[in-house]
Amino acid sequence: MGLTPLDIESRRFKRELLGYSRREVDDLLRQSADALSQANLEREELTRVLLAARGEADDYRAREKTLIEALAGAERLTEERRALAEQDAERIMAEARLQAESLLSRTRNEMTRIEQQILRLKVERETFETRLLGLLEEHRRAVEIRRQEASLSDKLRPRSPVPPPAVPQAETHD
Repeated sequence: MGLTPLDIESRRFKRELLGYSRREVDDLLRQSADALSQANLEREELTRVLLAARGEADDYRAREKTLIEALAGAERLTEERRALAEQDAERIMAEARLQAESLLSRTRNEMTRIEQQILRLKVERETFETRLLGLLEEHRRAVEIRRQEASLSDKLRPRSPVPPPAVPQAETHD
């Protein structure tokens, strides 16, 4: 450091006959030393504040770097999770499509089976109805024949006071 307050205070000048007033020079030297001392204190304080500010700035830069890295990491993580979510969504949709197609196929097969069963049952019903109508017609004819035979038998039989015992007749089927 160049000139110190002590240098100013201890500085002595030669005496000359018509020189400056010693008291005024000493006062000026004391004032200069005080001002320099005050300036040095202020400079030291400002240096300390500057160093502290630089330290804080370094801390802030380190924090900023950490935050930027954390933000970048969060963005990467978010992007990775979004990509995974999209993959999961696509996989789920593909599985859902396959399940829907499988269900639709099973439903169509079941529908076809039921339609075939309905057709088979319609044919069976029609066959049953036709056979039932045939049986009913056969029974109607048999009853009619029996009635005719009974009527004819009644006409051919002599009339007697005591009727002969009834003989069961065998049924005939066409």
